Amino acid sequence: MSALLASAPLLLRRRGALADILPVIAFTAATAITATVVGGAAAFVGRLPTGDALPRTGEESIMGFLVMCAIVASVLLVPSAVGLGGSAARLSLARREKDLATMRLVGGTSGQVGSVAVLDVAAQALLGAVLGIGVHLAVSPALTRLDFGITPFTTADLLMPWWAYPILVIALMLIAVGSATVSLTGVVLSPLGVARDSRVVRMSVIRLVLWAALIVGFLVFMQIGGMILGQVADGMLAVAIMILFVAAIVASINVVGPFIVWVTALALAKAAPTPSLMVGARRLAGEPRAGWRAVSGITFALVIAGFLTVIATLGESSNPEEAMMFTAMTTGGLLTLGIAAVLAAVSTGVSQTARVIDQAPRLRAQHIAGAEVGQLHRARIAEIAIPVGLSSVIATGTALLVITSFLGGAPSDPLMAVQYLVCVLGAYALVIAAVLVGSPLVKRYAVRAV
Repeated sequence: MSALLASAPLLLRRRGALADILPVIAFTAATAITATVVGGAAAFVGRLPTGDALPRTGEESIMGFLVMCAIVASVLLVPSAVGLGGSAARLSLARREKDLATMRLVGGTSGQVGSVAVLDVAAQALLGAVLGIGVHLAVSPALTRLDFGITPFTTADLLMPWWAYPILVIALMLIAVGSATVSLTGVVLSPLGVARDSRVVRMSVIRLVLWAALIVGFLVFMQIGGMILGQVADGMLAVAIMILFVAAIVASINVVGPFIVWVTALALAKAAPTPSLMVGARRLAGEPRAGWRAVSGITFALVIAGFLTVIATLGESSNPEEAMMFTAMTTGGLLTLGIAAVLAAVSTGVSQTARVIDQAPRLRAQHIAGAEVGQLHRARIAEIAIPVGLSSVIATGTALLVITSFLGGAPSDPLMAVQYLVCVLGAYALVIAAVLVGSPLVKRYAVRAV
C-alpha cells in the first residue's frame, strides 16, 4: 500500500487544465443526455392509457405509437451518449500513458499501476456525472415548453425517479472503469509498447461483412416482412422488427467506420500527391478508431437528419389525431436532432482537441526536423477531412437507404434534399469549429521548448 501511495503523485500530477477538463466535459454531456432522453421516454410511457376500453380517441389513440417513437429515439441516442462516456475514460487514460509506462519500467507492479489509473478515471467520471445531472435538472423545465401536440408535460414528468440517478452515476462510473481497464492492457502486459508507441493496428474485414449483412437483411425484410407479419398484432410486430433493423444498422456504423477509415487512409498514404496529405493519412492509418471517433457524432446527427426528411413526407392531417401525431413526430424529431447535434459538437470538439494534445511530442519532433507550422496545420486538416468525407458518404447512404425503403422509391421532393443539405452544412460547421478550437494548440505544442 505504501508503494501504491508513493507512486500515485506521479500518475495523478496534472498535465494542464485543458487536458484534465476534456474528459470531465465528455462525462458531463454523456450523463446529461442519457438522463434527459431516458426521462423523456419515461414521460411518454407514463401517458399510456390503462384498461381495455375501446375505441380510444384523442391522444390515447396515438400514445402507443408515440411511445414507440420515443423508444426509437432512446435506442439511437443513449448508446451514443454512453459511448461518449467510454471514450472519455480512454481519453483520460491516454493523458497518463507515458506515466503508466514509466511506473512499470521503474518497478511498479501491474496492480499498482492499474489501481491508481482506474481510480483517477473513476474520480473524473463521478465529477462529470454529478455535473451532468445538474445540467439535466436545469434544462428539464425548458423542455416542458415544447409543443408535442398533446397535453404538455410537467417538469416532474420529464425527471427520472430519484433512485434512478444514483444508478445512472454508478453505471457511468462502471463503464468508465471498464473502458479504462481494457485500455490498460497495453500497459500491464507490455509497458515498453506504450513507451515506444509500438502498437500494431489490425482491422478485420468482418466489420464490413456484418454491416453489409444487416443492410441486406433490412432490404429483404422490407420486401417480404410486411406480407408475412402484417397481420400479427395489427402489424406492430413488423414495425418493431423494422425499428430494430434500423437501430442495428445505425449502431453498426461505428463498427464499420474505423475499418473504412483504415483502408482509405492506407490507400491515400501510398498515393498521396502532397506531403501534408501523406502525413495526415499515415496518422489515420495508425489510429483509425480515434480518427473515426472524432466524427462519429456528426455521422449520427446526419443520419437523424435523414430520418427527419421522412417526417416531412407525411403530408396533411385528415383528423385531429393525425394532427397531434404529426406535431409530436416533428417536434420529437427536431429535439432528437438537437440532442444529436449537441452530442456531435461535444464529441467532435473534445476528440479533435484531445488528438492535438496526444500528438504534442510528434508535432514538436516534426517541427524540429524542418516541418513548418503551416504544413502541420495542413496535415491535421487532411487527417480530419478524410473521416469527415467518409462519414458524410456513409450517413447519406444510410439515410437514403431508410428513406427509399420507407417511400418505396427514391424521394422526388426537392425540399427534402434542401433540408438534408442544410443539415450537412451544419455538420461541416461543427467540424470547422472543432478545427478552430484546436488550431492554436498545434502552434503552441510545435514551437514550445521541451
